[in-house]
Amino acid sequence: MELLESKILACSTLGIGSIFVGLLPICFTHNNRNQSPLVLSCLLCFGGGVLLSTSLTHMLPENREKLKEYGHFAEIIFCIGFFLLYIIDEIVHFIYGGTHDHSILNKRHSYEVTRRHSSHERHYGATENTALWKGQQPPYNPAFYKTKSDSVLFLEDNAPSQLCHVAHQEPCESSVPTINIGLVIALTLHSLLEGLVVGLESTPSKVLLLLGAICSHKFVVGFCLGLELASSTSVCRHIIGIFVFASGSVAGIALGAFVSNVHNTVSDILMAVLQGMAGGTLLYVTLSEIVPRERARWHQQHEKRSAGIYQFFSIVLGFIIMTIMTQYLDAD
Repeated sequence: MELLESKILACSTLGIGSIFVGLLPICFTHNNRNQSPLVLSCLLCFGGGVLLSTSLTHMLPENREKLKEYGHFAEIIFCIGFFLLYIIDEIVHFIYGGTHDHSILNKRHSYEVTRRHSSHERHYGATENTALWKGQQPPYNPAFYKTKSDSVLFLEDNAPSQLCHVAHQEPCESSVPTINIGLVIALTLHSLLEGLVVGLESTPSKVLLLLGAICSHKFVVGFCLGLELASSTSVCRHIIGIFVFASGSVAGIALGAFVSNVHNTVSDILMAVLQGMAGGTLLYVTLSEIVPRERARWHQQHEKRSAGIYQFFSIVLGFIIMTIMTQYLDAD
């Protein structure tokens, strides 16, 4: 196989494969969102573990290696990417702070608890004085919550007041576009840099070897990205995001093929800086959006107390699988 043919094959495989696995979650997330929400939540947590491993065990060490003698700046660059998306998120909150509404909080939490004082009714929201150590926790008195107009009362059932000592609230909806854009940009940038490495190779055998290595983890990450987009955006935005993600590797390979003769220290350092910042943004998305959001959703439903345990093991499983794949590929 000729060098050009191998690079065309790499472009086609990575592009079409990424689109397929990225759009696949649409098929079952919309059908099973209400039927098996815990399964979907665990899949999203699994994706969070994959992204966490991609950020910490793949992109950060790779960034340190690319910086070479400037390797001691790798963690700083990584943190810059984290704080960059953080400040962008806060700027969005600042700009739209007067118009957006914390709809999740309006539905599941209240700003004002109505207490009933009649002689034949319990005082709602009160904590019962029962010996919990005996396992005799009484039924929780559901609290009624008011909306701002006082016209609708929300009832939260089966919520033991003693379970959580802190409020578990989902991230504000106004941050969703920022987080999704940041996630797509970070993964696309990472794909672009990986594709650039493939495009710079000089022999077909090395191109095919790198193609196999990149496919093995890119498709996993692409599927997890598709899950995240399917759970928080419209189908149209999901498709656009996946196409942007898929174009990263294709553009990287094409760019590398054209500039294979142009190789200098400045471009290497620039690539390393971009790689490090992309890793930092992935870390922010995982720890500040995906994990807190999924935990908050299920901490509101206390009839399924084990949901948090399932989520934890899903995150750990995703992290372990991706870490093993990364270490195996690095060893090769």
